[in-house]
Amino acid sequence: MATTIHLPNKSPKQTGSLNKLVVAVSLALTAVLPVQANSSFTPKVGITGHGYQLDLGTEPDTQRGSALEVEPAVSWRYQGPNMLTRVDLSHQRVWYSDDERDDMSFNEYLMQNVLSGFDRRLRWTVDASQRYTIRAGGGGAIFRDRITNPGELSKTRRYGTAIALETAQHREAQFAVDLSARKVNSKRPEQDDDLGDINSEQYNLSLRTFRHHQYGGIYWRGNTNVTRTEREQRNRLTRDSADLMFGIPLFPSLAWTVQGRYEQNNVRNSAFTNEYATAGTGLEWQFGRVSRINVNYNTVLTGRDDGNFVSADFLLAPSRRTSLSGYWDRRYFGRTAQVSGQYNLRFLTMRLSYTDRVSTRNFLETELIDLGVFVCPDDATGIGDCFNFPGAGYELGVNEQLQQFFDVDTLIRDDVILNRQGALAIGYNKNRLTVGLNLSSSEQRYQELDRVDRRHNASFQTSWRLTPHSSLRANVRAYQYDFGNNNRQDKSWQYELGWSRDLSSASDINLTARHSRRDSNNDDFDYRENRLILNYNYRF
Repeated sequence: MATTIHLPNKSPKQTGSLNKLVVAVSLALTAVLPVQANSSFTPKVGITGHGYQLDLGTEPDTQRGSALEVEPAVSWRYQGPNMLTRVDLSHQRVWYSDDERDDMSFNEYLMQNVLSGFDRRLRWTVDASQRYTIRAGGGGAIFRDRITNPGELSKTRRYGTAIALETAQHREAQFAVDLSARKVNSKRPEQDDDLGDINSEQYNLSLRTFRHHQYGGIYWRGNTNVTRTEREQRNRLTRDSADLMFGIPLFPSLAWTVQGRYEQNNVRNSAFTNEYATAGTGLEWQFGRVSRINVNYNTVLTGRDDGNFVSADFLLAPSRRTSLSGYWDRRYFGRTAQVSGQYNLRFLTMRLSYTDRVSTRNFLETELIDLGVFVCPDDATGIGDCFNFPGAGYELGVNEQLQQFFDVDTLIRDDVILNRQGALAIGYNKNRLTVGLNLSSSEQRYQELDRVDRRHNASFQTSWRLTPHSSLRANVRAYQYDFGNNNRQDKSWQYELGWSRDLSSASDINLTARHSRRDSNNDDFDYRENRLILNYNYRF
């Protein structure tokens, strides 16, 4: 699925006031300047009718039903010279047509606040959210929601804060430090998924330093990360890593390099303990404005009989629109690689990534696949409502804002896993057509269990603006899950066709037809659903 982070909207039409407490903190970071901030406060209400037909592998008869959902909500946006705030509060009340289920209520919220100072070299972020999600328990029913089966949903709360400090960009030697703390609390759903209540806390310290070779003389690149994950039901996970490289110029575009790497991952009082250290030397070729290719010959220092090996590190940036970076190395589990690339044109954006990481699964939301920046209406519900940001010359219209979309796995477990994931995201926007294609493949190796899960995702989203006030959209999503613990494989599809129309500057109507299905090699998990959705929104 996709999540979003809103970027500043510089529309001059927004005005408002600022909470006194936050003003005091903001002024402690920056000097007082007589500037005007942008603010918007939008109460709204949505009314949605659902009609569905459902076939389950465990039920011989087709289920038919309907539901009415009323959602009052409030959104507040604030963007000042040194602060960005987003608050979304909503309450959903659902009435079901069948007698077997009681009417239910859901409360969700999302709060994000970023304070900055010293030309954004100091940033303090605070965020909190509450959602209802499917956990990675028994069925993994990715299409189930509060309409078809709210009993499978877990109320999940996330809290976090982070402080980042870095030196001025004009300094030859660059240093940066990041401190963060995050907490996840996931309640047991009504239909028990055998995971219980999940409570986890994660604390992270990150240090970075570098000196660019363009300044001449010795240069370096270094990173250090210290992470502690506290799990209520299990033992603490400790992750420490460090790497440092020094370069000594031999010729204007060639340097001799010396590097060392260290990594430790362990769970207290368990057999999962890994320590791995390497050292090596090699050459680095520098070309273009910032491009480089580094090749090193390394030896293992931790006593493991892995032999010597070759590693590589590269950054290719032939233009401001194109970049590709990554490395090829070895870790305690074998060969490792990381790749990050982007290609940006006015009408086309592409993002490529591959990474592996050791973490608990419920904190993998910090490992995001950047889908890029899009222009969206204030009431956008997803990437299908938006189009690619054309560039710095584009002027935001009334009720438009910039959003940065990310793809993220929201399944909740506190198992320690080695997650390997590759993804490709392509976005296209020209004239009245918006198209998005997202492909990803991941493997989760459970470090405390004899289990390997694999997941392959593909999604295609398109929107065609019929008139200035109406649009047609079509979305296709495909998933394949391989559950390593019980030799189960699920293949799921979802097809969606929708129409939207702005009735006025304050209201809109949406009609959606959706078909979802899951085919499993275990017939008990087969799933078919047809749904028709009619939605009306009004903004006060």
